[in-house]
Amino acid sequence: MGKPATQSELVLLRAGNICAEVAPTDGGRIAQIFYNNQELLVGRTHKEPVNTPLTWGCYPMAPFAGRLTHGAFSWNENRYSTLQSYGQHAIHGTVVTRPWEITEHSDTHVSMSITLDDGSHALWPFAGTCEHSVHVTPEEVKCVLTIHSLEAFPYQLGWHPCWKKPDSTHFAFGSMFEKDVDDIVTGRMVTPTDGPWDDCFTDVIAEPTLVINDVAISLTSTAEYWVVYDELAHTTCIEPQTGPPNAFNLISDNFLDIVQPNQAVRAEFTIRLDPSI
Repeated sequence: MGKPATQSELVLLRAGNICAEVAPTDGGRIAQIFYNNQELLVGRTHKEPVNTPLTWGCYPMAPFAGRLTHGAFSWNENRYSTLQSYGQHAIHGTVVTRPWEITEHSDTHVSMSITLDDGSHALWPFAGTCEHSVHVTPEEVKCVLTIHSLEAFPYQLGWHPCWKKPDSTHFAFGSMFEKDVDDIVTGRMVTPTDGPWDDCFTDVIAEPTLVINDVAISLTSTAEYWVVYDELAHTTCIEPQTGPPNAFNLISDNFLDIVQPNQAVRAEFTIRLDPSI
């Protein structure tokens, strides 16, 4: 049986110079990552420009990532809806504001679980659970997201790390998704533009790296899509996702992943930390 986390509980994971604070009750997120006692993520108590569950830490996104237009989509000849959590749209899945249950815990590892819906079918119309596992070694923080389904449905998995504003970033992608006048992804691919960005990229040429103070951060993932958001002065978000935002509503099925009944699907995200040279 899993252990419900208390409201104030932080799970501390340590290995070498790395410490990760995991907050099961705050969307199963990593609340903070320390390297040599330096904070790398925007923390819970930040004050600019706004503080919401979407603006701090590194949180998992499931069963969809990014914006879902009008919180609705059509699939398998049926129309489905989910909670409009971002104006007239849904955003970043159904698990980011809900408490997760601890299922395993050691000094270097924690696993948490949550249902994709809260029982009302207002959040998500399909039956399934999500597991988030965080493991710390002396070199890296490794995250694994897994969906266990009871029926077939479209899905996405991803993470949304809100890094403190880095001194430098480096990445290269072959393609970027076009957006319409409402900043909704259209599904058409274009040549990447110069920043600042609030955009989704794919076809990785150089995987993302950041330097924050004297810490070099290298990001890798089994997910093939990356959203980069660097329009704010205090943070940069570089988010691996298994599909682009609004994938459930794009005309092409090339961006649509389906989990089958009694199947498990997963994604991995690795954050490697080293002293900056």
